[in-house]
Amino acid sequence: MKKLCLAYPNQRWLKNDLNTVWDLNPVTLCLLAAVVKDIVDVKVIDAQMYNLSEEEFEDQIKKYNPDYVGISILSSEYEDTLNTALDIVKGISKTIVTIAGGVHITTKYEYAFKNKNLDYGVNGEGELILRSLLMYLMGKADFPQKGLIFKKEGKLTVQCQSFVENLSSLPWPDYSYINLSDYINKGARVGPNRMPELPAYRMTTTRGCPFGCSFCQVETISGKKVRSRDPEDVVNELLFLKKEYGIKSIMFEDDNLLMANGTKYARKLFNIMIEKELNLKWIAGAFAIWLMDDEMMDLMKASGCQGVNIAVESGNKRVVKEIVKKPIKNLEKIPLRIKAIRDRGMHCYVNFIIGFPSETWEEIRETIHYAEHCGADYVKFFVAVPLIGTELYDIAIKSDALIHSNEYPITDWRYSQIKSDEWTAKDITILRAYEWDRINFSPERIENTARLWGLSIEEVQKIRKRTRDEINFNEFS
Repeated sequence: MKKLCLAYPNQRWLKNDLNTVWDLNPVTLCLLAAVVKDIVDVKVIDAQMYNLSEEEFEDQIKKYNPDYVGISILSSEYEDTLNTALDIVKGISKTIVTIAGGVHITTKYEYAFKNKNLDYGVNGEGELILRSLLMYLMGKADFPQKGLIFKKEGKLTVQCQSFVENLSSLPWPDYSYINLSDYINKGARVGPNRMPELPAYRMTTTRGCPFGCSFCQVETISGKKVRSRDPEDVVNELLFLKKEYGIKSIMFEDDNLLMANGTKYARKLFNIMIEKELNLKWIAGAFAIWLMDDEMMDLMKASGCQGVNIAVESGNKRVVKEIVKKPIKNLEKIPLRIKAIRDRGMHCYVNFIIGFPSETWEEIRETIHYAEHCGADYVKFFVAVPLIGTELYDIAIKSDALIHSNEYPITDWRYSQIKSDEWTAKDITILRAYEWDRINFSPERIENTARLWGLSIEEVQKIRKRTRDEINFNEFS
């Protein structure tokens, strides 16, 4: 059989940033492997998880001697690690066919294809396209008509995106290609979104989002239509993982677990978890708090929920409605729902974004005040990042608000890239870090924050100092 290597590059090849480097979910590579394992021999190399050097990565590729190498890049912040991986692979042999997938390729394919060592990019979701492409490369099928990006006679061809309409048609990820215990016994990163209890599994059960928030790439990469797995199949997979690998908790990494079929999907999922006595603790990486009612919160608690992360984004009504475009109609009710979550013994983290084009300094301060007093256990502040493929990027271009080149703007989640007559990008960068520090680590909160992080106060203090010390805006700008 022909040989396929599926790989994550190491983000540390570019930089080792406490705030933005984290271990990626192996589900992606193991699912791709499961889809094609009957037609090719597969090897998974996770340079990120095992902190492989470039030399170690090269050595593993050489030993396997693949015909094809598929490289997954989640974030454009680490886009140049793709270049490093491509150069290593083609340095071993020009005959190896390179294939890249992930958010970065779908949204910044023109930048990615500046590297001549990239043969094919996946536009959209890769499971079905990877199989079709491999069949073509082996002379067993016609060339795919959608889902690919490639160069022909020096000209870039971009086919329409590919989506998996029926997620339940996909197989379960095949974990025989990795040592799953290495992943489930280690959190993805230090911080508030830690797993309730190890061993822990990270799962995505839905794709797509209908809400259209201006800053978000999800519609671009996954479409507006929300697709979901059969909830019965989801629970069966979790029961298997509990039996075979001893998992004790779950993180649902869905972009928003409540938005499938008008919350009916989530209600059915939670009910099946209860009926089948799954008895696993779980947290959610993203929840639409405006879709949560008392019945939903009771179901969440009964099915094992320990806490949720919700995105409010702004404490100013104009910013929510006119800039963010999130369907929150009444900001005054959000603290009441946060209280209802916490009253049920679940913790609640809330996300906010500051530094949008046209946002005033007073509106930013209003968001900070709202965040401090909304009743959340923990608040996170992000700078507004104008990602390609979002309405925010288009707004920033139209208003000449970017501080970097318009063609390929730098992506960095710690530094503002937007300018304003009222504030500078440096103001936003520093304000974000220092207000995060002031609110979450105040004398009355620091002990609870450390508990939520699962760290000692001394360990938390070190992270706080490192976060402040590593702000080097002059180097970024």
